[in-house]
Amino acid sequence: MSRGAFEAGVSESLGRVFLSVAVTVALVVGAVPRATAQLEQAAKKEGRLRMVVFPSIRPAAEAFEKKFGIKVEGTYVGDPDILRKVSTESQAGIFATDIFTTSPGPTGSELNKWTMPYTPAGFEKVADVKKALPGEWNQIPMFNHVVGVLYHKELVSPKQVPTSIYDLLKPEFKGKIISRTPWLGSNFLVGILSYFTWFDRDMNRWQDYWTRFKGNVGRYEAGFPTLHFAVGLKEFSMAVFTLTYTSSLWGGTYPGITFSTFKEGGIWWPNMVAIHKNTPRPNAARLFVNYLVSEEGQKIFADGGNLPASKSVPAKPEIKEALQGIKLFNGNLQPTLVKELDQREDEWKSRLQKIFQ
Repeated sequence: MSRGAFEAGVSESLGRVFLSVAVTVALVVGAVPRATAQLEQAAKKEGRLRMVVFPSIRPAAEAFEKKFGIKVEGTYVGDPDILRKVSTESQAGIFATDIFTTSPGPTGSELNKWTMPYTPAGFEKVADVKKALPGEWNQIPMFNHVVGVLYHKELVSPKQVPTSIYDLLKPEFKGKIISRTPWLGSNFLVGILSYFTWFDRDMNRWQDYWTRFKGNVGRYEAGFPTLHFAVGLKEFSMAVFTLTYTSSLWGGTYPGITFSTFKEGGIWWPNMVAIHKNTPRPNAARLFVNYLVSEEGQKIFADGGNLPASKSVPAKPEIKEALQGIKLFNGNLQPTLVKELDQREDEWKSRLQKIFQ
């Protein structure tokens, strides 16, 4: 074979290789939009979506409905009601719910048996938060909560803004704090998690702090919104233990309220979304979860004052400022919380009730 023929043969072979690679890349790249388009088409045929979710999901649900034309029927309630409704329906064999939301508390733990395994498009951007959850959970993180204080700027001077858990024990705040009932909701989770974080598993320190804290609380409330209305109306200087999004949620009505957290370390937990394993509309459900994890969906959570689970979407400037310099405790906290609630929930409630009743 002549040199020219050899070079021509090599050139032709390389050309076939490059063509083959180019075709493969094109097929792979093209497969993603095609798969997305097929899912969207199938979801639109199903036509609607029924969900039992946290109120913070409403803006994203409304945006999803507007974008895709899929009717969203939402029941917007908190943890105990989600657990009660989804469990009751599922145990009765009524499978009308497509989507529900969860947290690392009893809702996430007890409802996991009704979840469908699903890895949404863009999952890699929330994967770090997912690692903080029990490995067997089929629940996708949407955003994170960080525990802190909601306070009224007209009642708390800049020098008084709580940046330490011990600031809540100062004499000037006696009777000026409104708190959620300690064995309910976020306060109950804080009570448990503080033992492992703020008090380094020292039960004497744990009990001493909560006993002293009790002396500064002017009123307890079972309902979470009531805390924030009371601060907004200036009945109380601050509400504890509230969550990152609350100043955004009620700030439009009460512009004097704002959020702060603690230098001892950020206790946090994620809120998740799950597809019911017996969903009657699986395509619409998958499309909705994809939307929540997408940059567009995550920005909606950020605009609502939440801390997005996606590493590519920043929080609002005021949330970033409130969390500046605060080290969030590592994700080992979430499996610990699930274990404590599964095995010792009554024990923890009993401890708190002995202090606060």
